[in-house]
Amino acid sequence: MTTPLLPADLHLESLEVGATPLVRHFLERLHLPALFEQHLPPLPGRAPALPTSVTLTVLLSNLLLARQPLYALPAWAARRVPEHLGLQADQLALLNDDRIGRALDHLQRADRASLLTTLVLHAVRAFDIDLEELHQDTTTVTFSGDYAGQPPADQASRPPHITFGYNKDHRPDLKQLLYSITITADGAVPVHCKIYDGNTTDDQVHQDTWAFLRQIIGHSDFLYVADSKLCTRENLTYIAAQHGRFLTVMPRTRAEDGWFRDYLQSHPLQWQEVHREPNPRRRDGPDVVYHAVESPQRSSEGYRVLWYRSSQKEEQDRQSRQQRLQRAHARLEGLQAPGRRRPFHTARQAREAAERILADEQVEHLLRIQVDREVAEEYRQVGPGRPGPETEYRRVEKVRYRIRFEEDGEALVREARCDGLFPLLTNDKQLSLEEALGKYKYQPFVEKRHEQLKSVFGVTPVWLKNTGRVASLLWLYYVVELLQALLEREVRRQMEQHEVRSLALYPEGRASVGPTAALVFNALEGLRRHRLLDEQGQEWRRFHDELPAVGQEVLRLLGVAATPYGLA
Repeated sequence: MTTPLLPADLHLESLEVGATPLVRHFLERLHLPALFEQHLPPLPGRAPALPTSVTLTVLLSNLLLARQPLYALPAWAARRVPEHLGLQADQLALLNDDRIGRALDHLQRADRASLLTTLVLHAVRAFDIDLEELHQDTTTVTFSGDYAGQPPADQASRPPHITFGYNKDHRPDLKQLLYSITITADGAVPVHCKIYDGNTTDDQVHQDTWAFLRQIIGHSDFLYVADSKLCTRENLTYIAAQHGRFLTVMPRTRAEDGWFRDYLQSHPLQWQEVHREPNPRRRDGPDVVYHAVESPQRSSEGYRVLWYRSSQKEEQDRQSRQQRLQRAHARLEGLQAPGRRRPFHTARQAREAAERILADEQVEHLLRIQVDREVAEEYRQVGPGRPGPETEYRRVEKVRYRIRFEEDGEALVREARCDGLFPLLTNDKQLSLEEALGKYKYQPFVEKRHEQLKSVFGVTPVWLKNTGRVASLLWLYYVVELLQALLEREVRRQMEQHEVRSLALYPEGRASVGPTAALVFNALEGLRRHRLLDEQGQEWRRFHDELPAVGQEVLRLLGVAATPYGLA
């Protein structure tokens, strides 16, 4: 059988396939294109040639795979196979930054709370996510610029205010928004997100968050884990009154903290080892050991107070105290060094200067300060002129104040007895000391999601100046985090079920036992589809770059069809 001759006017079209079919697979498993269609309000006039739902799903794919500026998205999409992005070939020309901006405006007018609820419920059912234990944390998203002309605070359905607040990026000179997410202990999947005004404090978000979680779960019997900002009487009472369970760190400002530390000085307690793990910093270092005991006195609200002593934190506390004392010693000695330009002329000046140093170094209770009055005599010439045999002098007393300090030995001993301590507060009567610690140690995973938002996905800097578009874009970033978490959870679960110990996803074929989304995408990115087309656009030949074996394994594990890569 002879191969038919090809026309002479053919040209080669090469478009990237990459990981776009994989992303599309997860978007469709979440029914996200359909959810956008259902929850976006109708636009006035005739339907647009490029629906908002399509624009938003293309933007999501870009944020997940390329993270390029909005104005670069059309060029990025033009290099990809359009149908893998949910686009028709003639819709590519309609994709531009103005249309993307209008799509963000359209999303801002939607009921995103209902959309979020439906999306999370779809994810829970589709991926069988366990909602028994949930972890919450906040971060700040920082902005540059005035952002003047924002809607007034009393306007209904306004976007969150970009304003000054407590900045977690250590930039108090810049405005911000507060970004809150809640993840599951089952794969660190984000199941809640809300964006608040930049001046909102962390303790104000918990009741709203817990109420949403109760709504999607359908009952209050789940464990809500958060940092010390949860530990206010109002927040704890709100959850406990509705038969919810919580676990949080008790802050040092609570009276129960001081009571236990005083009680520990004179009462022996039966500490028990509850956890041991290898040293994370040195292979040959000692294990990190946790001991625990339940406080004999409950909190003022009647909740359990669980105390832990970490050997690693114990060493850190000891070193920190030594460093603070050394700095305080050096600064106090510098106050009275020879040649000091401004000697103290009153005892009050000297004491206040010393106390400022103690407060700065947080050693007020470890050092004792005493101010000594010193009188020095000197003789000064009476009258002007050069001194001579008959020059008269008068005696002048010069009073100065010097600071003496010494360490309080008893206070140092008391402080050392409390090294390594930290308390957890809970109303869960069934949690053992070991279980409570294990659940709280999952909290860094939600902090990791924040770190990925700012580093991997590069949410900052945000150049948009329309606050409504900013809120919509941050909401889409939450969906990106959700997609990433679901992909990582799914590939690891499938590896476990199929007894696949590792995948050769690293360079040089090195193995990965816990693949990340970035590694999975890298196994597929760069693969292209090639077509020979005539002048009328008719396809004569189609062929693909060879899909590597690890890419085929990834697709098989995730249940993604290999057809877009040229495989049956």
